[in-house]
Amino acid sequence: MATIFNFRMMEPAPLEHLDVLRAKSGVEVDREIYSFKDKGGRDIGLRFDLTVGMTRYVCTRRELRPPIKLASLSGAWRYDEPQHARYRWFRQWDLEIFGPPSIGADAEVIEATHRLFKSLGIGFTVQVGDREAVQSYISQVLGVKDAERAAEMMRALDKVQKKTAGELKAEYVAKGFSAEEVEKLLGFGAIRGDPGKVLSRLGEEGVQAPALVALADNLSGRGIQTEFNLSIVRGLDYYTGVVFEVLDTSHPDLGSLAGGGRYDLLPGSFGRTDLSATGAAGGMERIALSLSDGSEGRSVPVYVAVTGKGGQKAGHRVLNELRDKGVPAESALSDRALAKQLEDARRMGVKWVVILGDKEELSGMITLRNMVDRTEEVVPLSTALRRIKQA
Repeated sequence: MATIFNFRMMEPAPLEHLDVLRAKSGVEVDREIYSFKDKGGRDIGLRFDLTVGMTRYVCTRRELRPPIKLASLSGAWRYDEPQHARYRWFRQWDLEIFGPPSIGADAEVIEATHRLFKSLGIGFTVQVGDREAVQSYISQVLGVKDAERAAEMMRALDKVQKKTAGELKAEYVAKGFSAEEVEKLLGFGAIRGDPGKVLSRLGEEGVQAPALVALADNLSGRGIQTEFNLSIVRGLDYYTGVVFEVLDTSHPDLGSLAGGGRYDLLPGSFGRTDLSATGAAGGMERIALSLSDGSEGRSVPVYVAVTGKGGQKAGHRVLNELRDKGVPAESALSDRALAKQLEDARRMGVKWVVILGDKEELSGMITLRNMVDRTEEVVPLSTALRRIKQA
């Protein structure tokens, strides 16, 4: 996809000065990264994404002519509690565009991301938000002028996907916000759906959202369908405008498969106030989980159990045929009693076992055992393949 959209591939540095990493997400990033002092006594951190290194590269190469379109596919590290779809080392793809502020650049990144997931055949939706519109609502409609209180309200919206309205209301009332403020904020965050309808609702709320208006028109011209969602705000110390996330419609437990948006302040921290930036990134592991139906691992669907010399010979032939047809298959690597092989298959969570012995070798048939209901039938291998693939 990077090649189709004319992004140039690069590999950002795996190590960064700690103050460089903090330039993206503030000192709070210290809790999320692996950091240490090198032999020169300098504070160093492992990259927690690819964006910082790519931005630093662009900012030091003044001969590059905007728009600068870069892509990367590599690993990153985060000091996090390993859990479902969240790991301490993970692989990430990344697309970034640097240059003058442009809704066209935002739309380009969203289109490339949309096309990527469409090509994978994943059921997904692209949810688009706008931090400037949210900030406008908080300051102009709710009347919250204090910067820290406004930022705290943004954090409340960022938790909408993880907590219930009741939990958020209790949490933020305890922090000193009124119940009415929290209810209005959550009501605003609940505005989502067709871009035209969302823009109409924003007008009713008295909120101007020129970026979303322009983006809706640009994406419509590209034939890209998205949903606008005012609860999407993403990284609080990082993004500055349009933001978006890609969600798996069949496996919401995976969280976002990808996300991105505009981050105009980061190039300035490297001395390039003349550059704006927008981009997207996605975790390869989460995409793999989505493609594998959201499960952490995949049990071997077929175990080939053999007995006798005839079974050994036929077993290799059947294993090869199964694998040639794209069916994952497993078998014992040394001589084992049939009972032990069936025990191995049960331990692996296998549903189907193909049993081959001298009798099957002579008849040209196989015994197909269903490990779930423990039934067996003698059938040709072609029939067994159809049963296995239909299950």
